Amino acid sequence: MSELFHALGINAKALLIQGANFVVLLIVLTFAVYRPLMRIIKERRAKIELGVRGGETAARKIAEAEQMSSEKIRAGETEAVAIITKAEGQGQKRSQEIIHGGEKKAEYIIEEALATAAKKKQEEMEKVALEAQALIKAALIRTVELSPEQVDEKLIHKALQQL
Repeated sequence: MSELFHALGINAKALLIQGANFVVLLIVLTFAVYRPLMRIIKERRAKIELGVRGGETAARKIAEAEQMSSEKIRAGETEAVAIITKAEGQGQKRSQEIIHGGEKKAEYIIEEALATAAKKKQEEMEKVALEAQALIKAALIRTVELSPEQVDEKLIHKALQQL
């Protein structure tokens, strides 16, 4: 075999030393590079798995939060509709109260106006009666040709009542 190695140009001693160097290099690289590299890869894999689980948890929490917010929005909308309906009812009730109050006030004003008109009419009638009384007195004085002292007030009232 040594002739074969020699014919091929291989030095058996150098091959053995290179084999020993390779084994030493393999051992050194295994402890210095391969194991730390594998440990780093395992740590990263664990972090990635943790991140994936965290992402799934976060997605689940986001879905729950969205569901809760949509429920609160629906509840808020329902409450808003109830408040609006209540406000509309109160507004209609208040408008009816205002209309009723306005009608009462209008009736009061009409009554006051009628009372004032009746009072004015009475005053005017009294003025007219006084003027008629004076005119009747003057007419009686001329008709009877009596002195104004002799004309009786009863006669004036009687004539006035007959008118």
